[in-house]
Amino acid sequence: MVTLATFNRLVVAAILGTAALLMAQTARSAEAPRFDRGHRQVVALLPPVQTQSPAVFEVLDGQPVLVTFFASWCPPCLDEFQHLNAVAEKYADTPLRIVAINVFEAWDENDVPRMAKFLARTAPAFPVVTGSKAIREQFGGVKRIPTVYGFNAGGDLAYHFIHKRGATKTNASFEELDAAAQALLAAHAS
Repeated sequence: MVTLATFNRLVVAAILGTAALLMAQTARSAEAPRFDRGHRQVVALLPPVQTQSPAVFEVLDGQPVLVTFFASWCPPCLDEFQHLNAVAEKYADTPLRIVAINVFEAWDENDVPRMAKFLARTAPAFPVVTGSKAIREQFGGVKRIPTVYGFNAGGDLAYHFIHKRGATKTNASFEELDAAAQALLAAHAS
């Protein structure tokens, strides 16, 4: 017997999955950033923030991927990393990959301990690399964080979240990221 709470969760998941697919169609119709093999190689050359990060290109090549842009001083990024960790755990045995690109850091003597604290608090289960203005431009000019993109294995944009100025919603929720992951994996399987 299905409880009301379970039914509600299934309805929300179906709605979010449909929204992710509609976002994918809208994203393809506009000038959307691509994350093809060449772009993945550029990201692979970015220096790791974590010494334990796996080789980025090997985990991204030919896979559906969620890419997040973050900074260690960004409170919504803390929450988003928790959601991304949950997605990484849920889909650990699938082709879905996640990479976090650190941007908008000054990298002075205060940033190193702040980043260490951020990483200790979030314990990312995915590669974390240092970004640049050039990499932000490659993704269509990232100006706000957190910003998350979901790309299919071919590099087409299928999901996008940006923390817009003045918005009450500050980061992608687990449900949204989970729905995006499901849509990316469904497309990958077909």
